[in-house]
Amino acid sequence: MLTTAVLAGLAGFVAQLVNGSLGMGFGTITMTFLLGLGILPAVASASVNVATAASDLVSGYSHWRMGNLHWPTVLKLGVPGAIGGFAGAWALTSLASLDAATPVTSTILVGLGVVIVWRFAKGRTIDHAESGRRARTGFAGPTGLVAGFLNAVGGGGWGPVTMPVMLTTSRLPPHKVVGSVSTAEFFAATATVLGFSITLADGLQLVWPLVAGMAVGGMIAAPGAAWLTRKIPTVKLGTTIGMVVIALNLRTFLGVLGTPWPVVTALYLALAGAWVAVLVGGGRTRSADRERAEAGT
Repeated sequence: MLTTAVLAGLAGFVAQLVNGSLGMGFGTITMTFLLGLGILPAVASASVNVATAASDLVSGYSHWRMGNLHWPTVLKLGVPGAIGGFAGAWALTSLASLDAATPVTSTILVGLGVVIVWRFAKGRTIDHAESGRRARTGFAGPTGLVAGFLNAVGGGGWGPVTMPVMLTTSRLPPHKVVGSVSTAEFFAATATVLGFSITLADGLQLVWPLVAGMAVGGMIAAPGAAWLTRKIPTVKLGTTIGMVVIALNLRTFLGVLGTPWPVVTALYLALAGAWVAVLVGGGRTRSADRERAEAGT
């Protein structure tokens, strides 16, 4: 059990390092880990959300200290996210299947990921806070509600849903979207745990060594992840988030279509190549822009 707890801590550390710097990944990584150990979905989701709440508490504080938060977005995502999380916990323990909407959701998110990559690859990365344009939070409420529900049902999904929507609609710079999304997740995860504690027949039954390991690993990684978000150049951060969104949801979409594994492998290799090309090309474009600006002064 000690070895498993250590592995859980490592999984939590890696998951939060990804989640805290890109705004997604904790639930997806840790849920995969727990399901691989043969833990039932409802128990696994409850365990992931307990660890998520603990990690997000430290992550939110770290993002606040780094100046990565936009509080109106945090609240307008977090409160509906809590409602969705509670409802999702009830649904997972009450309903036989919730897979019908998965292909539609994945298709929409793949499209949003493409939009994000296109915007940032083209250099549309104005810091709206500095340009005087007000942030938009109109999409935050419904996005948080849906993301909270899916996060409870699947043990992950908060970041992959909220990040692409908020990046394309909020007018916030990427580091503030990441910080706000990560902090708002605390509300959704806490409400999900409350929902499971009420709706599970035998109450909230968790494998506590695994939960503790994931939580401690996540809390250790949280400050470094918040710092990393602030340091990653905007173009690289935005394009990487977009590529991760595409990669996570493309797998589900292709699985529904029954795509042969050689084709899936080729598509992912092409996606990785495109990501590298965008990062290298973005860096060269910015260098050329700086040189032209310096030449004109």
